[in-house]
Amino acid sequence: MAKKKKFFKSPALAQANRSKEDRLRETLTQVVNGTSRLLNRPDDLYEAIANGIDDIEKLTDPKLQLELLAWTLRTDFLTFKTDDEEEQSYWEGLYYDAGTFFVEIAKQFEDKDYVADLIHDLAVRHVGGEGRSVLFLSVEEVMPVERASKLLNELLEEEDQFADENREDVLDAICDMADAINDGTNYAKASLLKDPDKSNTTLLDIANAYLTSGNLAMAKQWLNDVKNPGNEDEEAYLDIQAAIADREGRQMDCMKIARELYEKFPKVMNLGRLCSLLPEYDVKLLLEEHEKFRCGDTADIEFMQLLAAMKRYEQLSSYVTRFEQDLAGMDADELKELADAVEKDGQKDLANHIRDWIVEEPEEAEAFDDKD
Repeated sequence: MAKKKKFFKSPALAQANRSKEDRLRETLTQVVNGTSRLLNRPDDLYEAIANGIDDIEKLTDPKLQLELLAWTLRTDFLTFKTDDEEEQSYWEGLYYDAGTFFVEIAKQFEDKDYVADLIHDLAVRHVGGEGRSVLFLSVEEVMPVERASKLLNELLEEEDQFADENREDVLDAICDMADAINDGTNYAKASLLKDPDKSNTTLLDIANAYLTSGNLAMAKQWLNDVKNPGNEDEEAYLDIQAAIADREGRQMDCMKIARELYEKFPKVMNLGRLCSLLPEYDVKLLLEEHEKFRCGDTADIEFMQLLAAMKRYEQLSSYVTRFEQDLAGMDADELKELADAVEKDGQKDLANHIRDWIVEEPEEAEAFDDKD
């Protein structure tokens, strides 16, 4: 009788024969479960997850891509494992990429129930990570509003099952998604679950959510509940008041509130709102006064952006000349974007003037010395 051939099971061989996606899934689940040896080697761990995202990009099955990206986002708690700000920024960037990648794949994926299930799972396990927040704030891009609303209702119905340690993070996820689809009702429900005492901050957030969704009646109702808005609340309070007046066509009231808002909080965004309501002569005077008395002794990129948006190129050109040396220490990408915008509007000389002072790494730029 012939002897049967013996086969020996080798764990190493079995591991080698597994697909790359199986190995990645195992690595990610071990990280999530806290059993991975990589947790003691943060540099190797970062490289493994970064390489994993690259491997996911090479896959051709979008359902598998979404599953593995969801597992990747489940590991975003690693961002909070370090106190080093630079390391945190690396992790945040990694998960931001994973979140935006998920959004891009999910946009094209037809099975929206599957997408919703993955997002539901990420939401109930949310710990405040950047990557998941990107996804929650983009939920209107990956599924119809009706399906997103259903998802929010499902999550709110499960509220009593949320774990205590991340309950507030889950409610933040619901607020982000409600904000994304302009769902004032569910935004209010989640906000009040976070803050049943109804602080002014929460009331203002709810009023703003209803304002954004176009429900002025509810926005006014919640705004009226705000009690004695102090310094930390007054700006938001006036801002919402002005927006409601504008939506209702009460231009004189809107102008009055906008002026009060700017005078109390002379920020560029408040300046822009007030300028949009004033006649030309008053706008010119206000912009000149802001530059002279409010801008300080260094260049302000937001003020420059406002001047460009309002096509105040003569004042912007003068401002750039006045503060040109400051530009070397400012964010290069913001200045490039500004230069491109003004050039597109025919202001080539001004654009080139801005570009002449752009330094790619401002922290390494030496002070300009014109004594010689």
